[in-house]
Amino acid sequence: MDFHQLLHFAVENNASDVHIQAGLQTRLRVGGIMRVVNLPAVTDQAVRDFIASIAPPRMHDNFEERLYKGMDFSHAIPGIARFRCSAYLHLGTAGMAMRIVKGKIPTLAELNLPPVIHEIALSRRGLTLVTGTTGSGKSTTLAAMIDLINNTWPAKIIAIEDPVEYLHTPKQGLITQVEVGSDTPSFDQALRQSLRQDPDVILVGELRDVDTLKIALRAADTGHQVLSTVHSASAPQTVERIIAMFPPAEHKLLLTQLAANLEAIISQQLIICRDHVRRPAVEVLRGGPVPQKFILEGRALELGDYMKQGGNGQQTFDQDLLTMFKKEQISVSEALLHASNRESLQMTLRSMGATKAGRDE
Repeated sequence: MDFHQLLHFAVENNASDVHIQAGLQTRLRVGGIMRVVNLPAVTDQAVRDFIASIAPPRMHDNFEERLYKGMDFSHAIPGIARFRCSAYLHLGTAGMAMRIVKGKIPTLAELNLPPVIHEIALSRRGLTLVTGTTGSGKSTTLAAMIDLINNTWPAKIIAIEDPVEYLHTPKQGLITQVEVGSDTPSFDQALRQSLRQDPDVILVGELRDVDTLKIALRAADTGHQVLSTVHSASAPQTVERIIAMFPPAEHKLLLTQLAANLEAIISQQLIICRDHVRRPAVEVLRGGPVPQKFILEGRALELGDYMKQGGNGQQTFDQDLLTMFKKEQISVSEALLHASNRESLQMTLRSMGATKAGRDE
């Protein structure tokens, strides 16, 4: 089985990721679990040759230097899947992680996301952030939100990604997809350019730096709907992380813009359910007068208690984990593993009569 056959095998077996590393047997992540493919270990030269064979032509020059710095790109097998690739060196030998992106864009319902995400996607205003750790499904959630917008109203949508994962086709909306590295040098450059192209909705794959965040806030402040991602674990941590990106002298202006334009923060984790399918547990914060007050006063950590009150579709991770447990989708141990407040959730589960000897099995 060569590498190209391996990719077909991975897709057929519902893997989410492929891990290829010189000197080791290839691994697939299936249902959240890493599994070894029963094939011989791969050589360093074979891995380098495979990376070079699927990397875009622009990366062929100075290939070894690029590999040393790390290479991120996308690869497609028409009619099968796209792959988000990250090639790297490990102890002087080559490796690559490949995230599998199925061709069909899933709906929000198919992703088991709460109905409020549908409402947020169609808000037509403000800054919406989808947050979580690497591999938590942020890109897929954003793709589903963009697809909903594209199917619902005649918006001009500009999506800036690194790399492009899902391919969108114009439906009700007109969509332009811009890939960092291939079509533009950087997120901030593409975002500046997009504001001159009459957009209604702008997707920024990631708010990586201060310049990109400033332009995104300005875009939201001037009436555009902006969607993006941040690597943070929860809504309060997202606000804290954004503030930490800026020097103290700029905090007042930043807090004012963020408070005024925040539409929602959607934080998610992928949970392994009893049927061995991974589903998201979701925390939702909606913008409004109370969050504005907390953000302006530098009280972001109090947003967690505010979300617990519910209303307007808001919920915390622990509330969603409890709902998943009540539906018998997850075990006690899985709920506690992902809890924000483990002790509090454990007490709630015990009050329901849930123990590891009982409903956990």
